[in-house]
Amino acid sequence: MSSFDPADFEVLYPGVLTDREKEPVARFLAANRALEERGPIDAEALVAGRLPADTPGIGPVLPVTEAMVRYNNEKYDPDNPLLNDAAYARSLGYRDILAMPCFGAHDDTFMAPYPPEARDTLLVSQLNHRVANYRPVYPGDTLYLVIDGRRVIDRTPTEGSIYRHVALHSWGSVYNQHGQKVNEVVFRVTESLKIFKEGRRPGKLGFAEMWEAPEWTRRPAHRYTDADWEFIRGIWANERRRGPEPLFWEEVNIGDEPTWTADGPILESLAPTAPYGMGAGGSRTLRKELMDPLLAKTLVRDEKDGIYRPPRREDYVPAVPDGVKPFFMVDPEGAEGGAVDTRDIHKGGEDRAVLINFLGRDLAIRHLNNWMGDHGWLHNIRWGIMPAEAHAALGKTVPPDPEAEYFLGKVPYMNGKHVMAHGLTGDLALVKSYVYDKYVRDGDFMVDLAWWIETIEGDIWLAGGATVKLPSKRVGLGRQHWEREVRR
Repeated sequence: MSSFDPADFEVLYPGVLTDREKEPVARFLAANRALEERGPIDAEALVAGRLPADTPGIGPVLPVTEAMVRYNNEKYDPDNPLLNDAAYARSLGYRDILAMPCFGAHDDTFMAPYPPEARDTLLVSQLNHRVANYRPVYPGDTLYLVIDGRRVIDRTPTEGSIYRHVALHSWGSVYNQHGQKVNEVVFRVTESLKIFKEGRRPGKLGFAEMWEAPEWTRRPAHRYTDADWEFIRGIWANERRRGPEPLFWEEVNIGDEPTWTADGPILESLAPTAPYGMGAGGSRTLRKELMDPLLAKTLVRDEKDGIYRPPRREDYVPAVPDGVKPFFMVDPEGAEGGAVDTRDIHKGGEDRAVLINFLGRDLAIRHLNNWMGDHGWLHNIRWGIMPAEAHAALGKTVPPDPEAEYFLGKVPYMNGKHVMAHGLTGDLALVKSYVYDKYVRDGDFMVDLAWWIETIEGDIWLAGGATVKLPSKRVGLGRQHWEREVRR
C-alpha cells in the first residue's frame, strides 16, 4: 500500500456513519435482516427448484465431478484409500470415494465484505473459521450453498479512530441433492477501513493504494540444507496411517500428541476458485519421489532455495480438471476502484507469495486422517490466521475479536503463543497436534484436538482445532450415523 498521511482520513466513531457510508451500509444491513426474516430454508424445495427466485441467501449450485474430487484427494492425501480407492471405500460401507470435507464450503459465498463503496482503504485480519461435516460428499453429488445469516459488529474505539473496525460473522449450510445437510459453516473476519477526507482522495486509487497489510513477505525465504532434508525425510519415515485398524475412543488420552506430518516445501500457491471450498492450482508434495532412491535421482535441486523439483513443472503442479480456472469475488474487468480482486492477494507461480489460509487446513486434514484411521469421522475442522497479536507485531494495531477461537490456548505448553507468520511459498508445513478433551455426546464418542503448522524454522503460520468421532469398545464399530442415509 502507498503511504498516506493519517491526517488525510476522517475520524470515525462506533455506530456513527459518515454521509458516504449511510446508503450502502443501510443496503448491506437490510440484506442481512432479510436473511434473518427468511428463517430456515426449505431444503426439499431448494433442491427441487421450487423456491422463489428472489429468496434471500441462495448461493451457487456445485456439481461434484469425480475428476475434481480425485484432483484434490490426490494432491492433499494421496495415500488414503478412502479418498482414492472406490472398492476400498465401499468395503467400509461408503458408496464411493469421499471428497475432502470442505469441498463445497466456499468462504466467499458466505462472507460479504463491508460495502466497498463505503471505504477507501482496507486492512483484513483475524480470519477464524469452522466447517462441520455431517455426511460424506461423493462424486456425482450436487451441492447447494445457502447463506443462513450475517452479523456486523462495530469495534471502532469510542474515542474515535481513523479506522472503522468491523467484525463480520457469516454462517450457512451446504446441502446435497437429497436435501440432506452435509456441512454447516461459520466464517469470521475483521475489516479495518479508512475514508479520505473531502478533497484528500488521490486521483488514482487502485489495488496497491487501497490494500493495506502487514509486510508478511519480509520474512526471509529458507534455503533447505542437507540437514533439513534429513529432518524432513525423518518425519516422513515416521509417519503412519492407521488405516483400517480402528482407533477406539477408550485408547485416546488427554495429552496425546499424534505423530507429526510434513508437506512441502510448498513450491506454488493455489488460488481461490468459486464456488469450490478448496481453490485450484498449487503444487503437490514430492514425498513419494524423495523417499524413493531411484525416483529421487530424477529430481533437480535448485541451488538458490535447496528445494528438489522434477524437471517439468506439470509433474509437481497437477493440471486442474473440468476446464476449471480460478475466479474470484469480483470480475476485475468490471470492478470498481474499491472492489477486491483476490488475484492481487493470492498469486500463482513460485515468486514469494502468501498462501491462502485453507491450504494449510487441508494439509492438517491429512494429519488428522493419519491419526484417527478409516473408522474415524472428522466432525468439524476449525482454523485461524492473522490474529491481532501478529498484526500488532508488524505495526498494524487492530482490536481483538473476542468471538474468535484461540486454538493454541488449549495446549499447555503453547498457551500464550500465536500465529505470528503468514504461510509463504517456499515454506514447509510441519503439522503438530494435541488432544485436549474427550467426551460422549448424544451417543457419539468425541475427541477434541488443537493443531498448528510450523515452518522448518519453527514459525507458526496456521492454527486450528478439530473434533473427531471415534468408534467405542462399548458398542463396537457398528454402523456410523452417516451410513444410515437413504440410498436413492
